[in-house]
Amino acid sequence: MASEHKIVGLGLQGGGSHTAFTWGVLDRLLDEVEKGNLSIAAMSGTSGGALTGAVCAYGLMDGPKEAKRLLKALWDAVSSKSLWPVEPYRMLLPKDSPERWNVDWSPMAIGLGMAEQICSPYWNPWLGNVIGQVIEEVIPDLDRLNAANRNGPKLFVCATNVNKTALRIFRAGGTTPGEITPKTLMASTCLPTLFRAVEIDGAYYWDGGYMGNPALNPLVDCADDLLTVLIDPLDVAGEPPKNPRQIVNRINEVSFNSSWVWEMRQIELINQLLNKGFLQASKYTPKRFHLIRKDRFMESIGAASKQNPSRDFVYELRDIGRECADKWVSMHLEDVGTKSSLDVEQEVALRLRG
Repeated sequence: MASEHKIVGLGLQGGGSHTAFTWGVLDRLLDEVEKGNLSIAAMSGTSGGALTGAVCAYGLMDGPKEAKRLLKALWDAVSSKSLWPVEPYRMLLPKDSPERWNVDWSPMAIGLGMAEQICSPYWNPWLGNVIGQVIEEVIPDLDRLNAANRNGPKLFVCATNVNKTALRIFRAGGTTPGEITPKTLMASTCLPTLFRAVEIDGAYYWDGGYMGNPALNPLVDCADDLLTVLIDPLDVAGEPPKNPRQIVNRINEVSFNSSWVWEMRQIELINQLLNKGFLQASKYTPKRFHLIRKDRFMESIGAASKQNPSRDFVYELRDIGRECADKWVSMHLEDVGTKSSLDVEQEVALRLRG
């Protein structure tokens, strides 16, 4: 390991229960933070990525061990509220088999999908968003996270303004008091077919994934190396989806990935202008890109399992996230500060060239 200190800004994509993959990634990266090999300057998260990032940022104020402890506490709290029925026959499948977790055709998943099409969260007076309860349980003292000039990484949480089709970034860290509250995290995780829009300062918000998943622009002033943890697969294998559930799943994956692709392209265009000498007197500096993902696995476990926060499932995702992050650390941590470990031309530019 080189002695040079590595600094990254983390972009954390949302994806319901699948975001437990990000828990595993962070758990492994925090090992490097503890060794002094890596620093996390900032985190930008959306939906489940915002929730996980907020807990990690809070814990890092007291060090990586506390961040790891709180991340586990977060996902234990989430899984404790799971209403997903136990399906014992799935436990007979091999542990590393994606089919063990794919519930796209389970009666529970089909019933929930149908209910989302014909029922509104506004019609059910007993329906509540439990995210606020989870946050208050895991990190009850959010004033510490919002304090000006606190130690630890900056935090950016993305939500979508329903009426204005606009992105809003809630912030913590820096020279001014932050804006992170249970309501802002509820806003970032608010899927409109499941929860009522969250009102903040007279405006109404839905899940941030519709406008920024994750939002990368807040990170460019914090670090020159941007590491994204993606949940939804960029690429899927085989022919286009043909059955209705697969079609809807892929529509959502494309929609939730599109803002990330566009932001990556925007930042890369600035890189190209810098390389050509057009922005020499500007505030811009070249950015390097890194990516941790597991497309084939995420594709094979299906989209319905995003609503399944059962303990066995989130712990399996954590383990897979750790494995992916461990591979990235061994292969690419040395690239931080030197070069991109992501082929931007192949992974981003070609997707937009048309």
